Amino acid sequence: MHFDYMTWFVRKFNAFFLTIFVLLIPFSGLQKHPHFDADHSADKTNYPFVMMHGFLSWNEDAKNGAYKGMPYWGMFNGDCLRGYREAGFLCVAPTVDAGGSNWDRACEVYAKLTGTRVDYGKAHAEACGHDRYGEDYTGKAMLDKWDSSHKINLIGHSQAGKDVIVLASLLDAGSKAERDATTDGSLSGLFTGGKGNWIHACVGASAVYNGTSLFSGKQAIRDTKNALQKQIDETKYLPLGVRTLVKDYWEVRAATLASMTSGNVADPDTAIYDMTPDNAIAMNKDLVTAKDIYYFSAVFEDVAYSKVDGHIMMDRTVADPVIGALTPVLGRTNTVTDGGIALDESWQMNDGMVNTISQRAPFGAPTNDLSGPASPKIAHEAKRGVYNILPTIHATHMWIIGDFVRPQLDGPTYLMHIMEMINALEK
Repeated sequence: MHFDYMTWFVRKFNAFFLTIFVLLIPFSGLQKHPHFDADHSADKTNYPFVMMHGFLSWNEDAKNGAYKGMPYWGMFNGDCLRGYREAGFLCVAPTVDAGGSNWDRACEVYAKLTGTRVDYGKAHAEACGHDRYGEDYTGKAMLDKWDSSHKINLIGHSQAGKDVIVLASLLDAGSKAERDATTDGSLSGLFTGGKGNWIHACVGASAVYNGTSLFSGKQAIRDTKNALQKQIDETKYLPLGVRTLVKDYWEVRAATLASMTSGNVADPDTAIYDMTPDNAIAMNKDLVTAKDIYYFSAVFEDVAYSKVDGHIMMDRTVADPVIGALTPVLGRTNTVTDGGIALDESWQMNDGMVNTISQRAPFGAPTNDLSGPASPKIAHEAKRGVYNILPTIHATHMWIIGDFVRPQLDGPTYLMHIMEMINALEK
């Protein structure tokens, strides 16, 4: 029997890498939180920032304590939320369904901020076959006040970038379907509309506005599930002391994906369904860009080109090796989605998780390209009711929250500059 030394080496290396990564996770929460030197000299507002997490992730109020073990905002750098607060920013960070749809997650954030019971809407719940009501947060509002005189800023990373604009659209225009279906006086305030002026600014960082080619069709979703299964299979090569821990880590994610898929097609009302280009682009047609809100897009890419044959690869000088490994997969061309959308060369650039073209703005939405990186100095260039697009930064998907296995504060510091810029906007 032929012995494959390369396969043996790769498996051993992967086992070693995962062992170090998992062993470090419990200690990440013990890291001293970062210190940020914020400039508040140009402040015109100081509204609270609602920090919304991405797909399969967590936030500060996670019941399982995941944030204490690994802060989403900061990762191995320590808890950046504490650093932002000490730097003079008001921050709240609600946890929502890790694999939920944009609609469901928006409903959950609204309930947590207002201190009400989660109401997914009568029409939506009936159409999607789940309970109308979720957890009750009565008396547990994360904000003391929230209205047109006490506005908020929403910051969403990855999938949450789309959550943010879905929430903003519902607040501004409400939902006609829910108004028509709910005639017994139980309609949630989220669906009545007229609250667009409750939000000052919306930020999407690596936002999945138009979907990602990672979930471009049946084959892409099947590949994602298979990749998780391979990670589970590889645990047999790990030392016994960490085997169970790592296997559990991957199995939770595999189970989450399995619950969102039927065969090889993502079920409706799940994150994967909403992040397919077909469904993401279709959803955008029903979203309203509110005239009173400043929208911002922080855009990233980590692409390099092979000197041998010119094909796309991750740029090892900036890419986190975990996230960047998917860069060439997302950079493939001539892919056609199940719905017939051609993912051509314009979709090649990406940050390892989301195509750069998708991060800019929902297709067809009004845009305004800003002249420089985030800072109070360019606040005057921003316009309400359009997507103000910051210059693309050469970095990976996780850079703005601290990166995975290459911890660095450059990204979280840039996020702080975005917050400074927002505080410098006109009321």
